[in-house]
Amino acid sequence: MSRETIKTWYIAGLQAYRSASEQGKAAASQAEGQFTDPEFKKLAGEGAALCGRQQQAMIDFLKELDTQPNDFKDRIQAGIAEGTEMSVKAAQDDETRDVAIGFGARAGLTYVATAFQCHVIYAKALGLSKQAEEFERLGQESKALEERYAKAAEAAVGKQAA
Repeated sequence: MSRETIKTWYIAGLQAYRSASEQGKAAASQAEGQFTDPEFKKLAGEGAALCGRQQQAMIDFLKELDTQPNDFKDRIQAGIAEGTEMSVKAAQDDETRDVAIGFGARAGLTYVATAFQCHVIYAKALGLSKQAEEFERLGQESKALEERYAKAAEAAVGKQAA
């Protein structure tokens, strides 16, 4: 794989992750208003802020590579949103709806965390060590937030079952 091929792939990934983060921020902001459980509301607010930082990082990375953000829409994140909407519509009470929204947030965070970890390889290959470090950090933050959502969902389901 040539350096130019890697760079082309890398930039395409940045465009996708910028879009995924933008969609994640919008979804988290919407979820914050939909959640009834205070812990889920708090997590959604943190998620919106994290996605905003991720989106800005992708824009900054693109600029460092003399590239501007484009109108690409990440279809994986869009699919997660669509699946979450279907789950929410099927929920018959507030607690189930909270868990459904939380599962959607977890899926989005897992996607981004995994994608960022994969993109570290390309950043390193291109000699973009600061970008690689930022991908590592943002991926770890996404994973940590996903784990907190998992604990909140477990607690919510436990309350429902009791």
